[in-house]
Amino acid sequence: MKRALLVLLAMAGILAAPFLLRPTEEVVSKAGTQRLVIISPHNETIRSEFEKAFTRHMRETTGREILIDWRQPGGTAEIALFLKSEYERVFRAHWIKQTNRPFSPEARSGFAASRPGAGEAKEARQLFLDSSVGVGVDLFFGGGAFDFQRQADAGALVSTDASGRYGPGAYAKEHPEIFTDAVFPQKVGGEPYRDPEFRWLGCCLSSFGICYNTDVLERLQAKPPTQWSDLADPVYLGQIALADPAKSGSATKAFEMILQQQMQLALNEGMKEPEAVAEGWMRGWRLIQRISGNGRYFTDSATKIPHDVAAGDSAAGMCIDFYGRTYNELHRQPDGSSRIQFVTPIGGTSTGVDPIGLLRGAPSPELAHQFLAFVLSPAGQRLWNYRPGTPGGPDRVALRRLPIRRDSYSAADLAHFTDPEVLPYDHADAFTYHESWTGPVFGALRFIMRCGCVESHIEQRSAWRALITAGFPAEASEAFDDLSFIDLAHASDEIGAALKAKNKVKEVELARELSAKFRAHYARVLALTETRSH
Repeated sequence: MKRALLVLLAMAGILAAPFLLRPTEEVVSKAGTQRLVIISPHNETIRSEFEKAFTRHMRETTGREILIDWRQPGGTAEIALFLKSEYERVFRAHWIKQTNRPFSPEARSGFAASRPGAGEAKEARQLFLDSSVGVGVDLFFGGGAFDFQRQADAGALVSTDASGRYGPGAYAKEHPEIFTDAVFPQKVGGEPYRDPEFRWLGCCLSSFGICYNTDVLERLQAKPPTQWSDLADPVYLGQIALADPAKSGSATKAFEMILQQQMQLALNEGMKEPEAVAEGWMRGWRLIQRISGNGRYFTDSATKIPHDVAAGDSAAGMCIDFYGRTYNELHRQPDGSSRIQFVTPIGGTSTGVDPIGLLRGAPSPELAHQFLAFVLSPAGQRLWNYRPGTPGGPDRVALRRLPIRRDSYSAADLAHFTDPEVLPYDHADAFTYHESWTGPVFGALRFIMRCGCVESHIEQRSAWRALITAGFPAEASEAFDDLSFIDLAHASDEIGAALKAKNKVKEVELARELSAKFRAHYARVLALTETRSH
């Protein structure tokens, strides 16, 4: 009996340990606790630090206990699919109830379209915009401006809730002094930092660059990369970590930077803008094709890239700045050195934002408003780059992000920064993002990457490896560079138009056709190199 009792006590201790050892700040659901639902692609570290800081802030200033219910179906692309599916589901029921009519294909295509047309499509759009249908989520936190603008245009993100009292638009009315060029500009370097209608607001800054492993570079006898074009060097064959643009909005943005830089270089050569944009598009794709040819893989998660580079599985990778800086810190030695380095290509990337926005039909709009206000307050901004343990800084880990508010870069604040030398507003003019150049074909960029690089990666790598091995014979090299079948006109008029039409059958057919063209393209290069070798 005594032995059985001891066993039971031991088992009870094991079961109780997680509760006894949990962090003291952990919010436990209990009577009176209010729940805030946030959907986010942010990593666990960011979510944890903001949750602890916000719940502590609410407890100290209002006496309220808050529980944040994080939803993370995947990256930004997966979140977009989730929101599209859920809003269609709830609006379908709303449509049938309000009109007593079936949810027709016209209503389905029109309710989330910024230009719905006429008839039931237009009627559905207006009914949706007048409604407060929701999907049980309060806030969308983190991602890219492009994806947030798409959600705003679709009607999923709103300036205020139905009462007009809560949301980014209401916050802007409460604090007009913040929304000036001196504190929170609307646009910098061509990048939008907030929606003109206040349906979303940027809350921190990010840029794109290259993380690399100095140990692997030494083994390969490769020079550290400083520009995007360096990743096309044959020395990196099979050594570049890349993310799938169809799954990662940040990956798409990074490839867009390559295209924009090539367009600007063509413009600097004296070409007129339309010709420079078209020529830069082709030059950029030739460069992307080589970088992709050097690719080890296309991952679904952009966070995997610096992890694999740090592990030595890849020599370098394209990543967001804070991923690179975070891994630099994780592997920093006592002498200050680190095998993981991060570089931002000068003139090769703009500085964009990670936004936050209120979702239509938010179940807790007042609490969502409080969180949004906290994120944009001086206290919330300090979390992004203050050193852990400093007053106002994160508890455990440096987030290595950059605050959006210009007044966050005072001498007093910089003294507590993890990256005091990184001053994004001082270098904003090094690169100007032209939305008109690539914005209309942003979706086409993802589509072409999917067909020509991701789904055809085996064939692409084989052709690129054969080209390197053969010493880049002229005819095979010219064939590899001949990407005329995806010129800017084709990308805009055919691919872009098909994607905007949202005809899934046509999209599948177009993907099949384009993938076949790319595979034939790589097969021709392979055949030419084999002919040369014989």
